[in-house]
This record gives sequence, C-alpha cells and structure tokens, in this order.
Amino acid sequence: MYNEEAFRYLLASESKRSVRSRYSFSTLLIYSIDKQGLIVHMDRDVVDTVVEALFRTVRETDYIGWYLEGRIVGGVLTVLGQDSEVEVSARIQERLMEIFRAEVSAEKNGRLQIRICQHHELERINYERESSQ
Repeated sequence: MYNEEAFRYLLASESKRSVRSRYSFSTLLIYSIDKQGLIVHMDRDVVDTVVEALFRTVRETDYIGWYLEGRIVGGVLTVLGQDSEVEVSARIQERLMEIFRAEVSAEKNGRLQIRICQHHELERINYERESSQ
C-alpha cells in the first residue's frame, strides 16, 4: 500500500497516461464518515479490513494507497475500456460491500463510504477534505 505522496504521484501519472492513450481510469475512494457526514480518521482494524479487501478485489495492475493519510484509502483502477467502465466499477463496489458486511461491525460498516469517480470529480473530494479538516 502506497503512502499519500506516492499514491498522488501514481494518480497524476495515470491521469497523464490516460490523456495520451485516450483510455480512461477510475479512482476508488473508501472512507468513514461521522454523524454529520464529515470524513473522519478510520480505525486501524477498519483500515486493515479495507486494504485486505481491496487487494482481494482489484487487479494486480491497479494501485492501492492513501488518498488522504489516515482518512481516505484510494485505488487507481487502470485502463478501463469505455464500454466496461461502469460494469467494472459496479462489480468492484458490490464485492467490497459484500466483504465489509461480512467482516466489519454493523456500526462501522454503516459509516463506510465507497465512491468510484473520474479524475475531474476528485476536485470535489479535495474541497470536502479541506472543509473537514
């Protein structure tokens, strides 16, 4: 699992590669929210489960790391064909939700959020991140 700096570098590299190759990619974000809906630090046991679930779910060509250290675990889902992007994203999200239901307590699972977004949608996440700090 990459630290935040390395993950952000890989995310930027994938964005450049995507522009050149015209193949899209998605960014997977998993985080925990409080009762007000703000992103909060994840418990260590939840982080361990999330990371293990990601390694069991994503492909070897995908990257996993901290999008925001301690708060948002990210995944770069590389080179997705235009036709399969929605299908692949839905399948990954469904598989992760199954794992979390089985392996994370109901209380903590209810706070976990899974978002799969395009690179341009990350600006909103950055805004939310700054608002919650």
